[in-house]
Amino acid sequence: MNTVYPKEEKRMSAERNKEIIRQCYEQFFTHRDLTRLTEVIGEGFVQHSPDAPSGRQAYLDHLAEAAFFGGSSDIKLILADGDHVAVHHNMKLAGEDGEGLAVVDLWRLENGRIIEHWDVEQPVPEASRVPNGMF
Repeated sequence: MNTVYPKEEKRMSAERNKEIIRQCYEQFFTHRDLTRLTEVIGEGFVQHSPDAPSGRQAYLDHLAEAAFFGGSSDIKLILADGDHVAVHHNMKLAGEDGEGLAVVDLWRLENGRIIEHWDVEQPVPEASRVPNGMF
């Protein structure tokens, strides 16, 4: 009999959730494609960002029109703990010069579906103001 212990199950869930989120970023930012997000965003999706709507379809519609659609994301770190995945990345808006934004997105998944999102973002300042770097 192959027994999966709670700690191992949580680790496996975290790895699966990290991969789901990584795929979403890759498809959205690299290929300008919402397909993977459409597959994994749950119907009762809850948004905690003041600039984006809650609800599956409302959020997908928002993403298709958002300033960062067509932009880029350079993922610096993805961390996961069970159902939560944090992504620290450098996002640049389409057609924008400069260093972009330092962003931390926090996602909550349930049974492989994205059901909640929070974010914190700030413009990347001049290198001289951050001697240790933003990333």
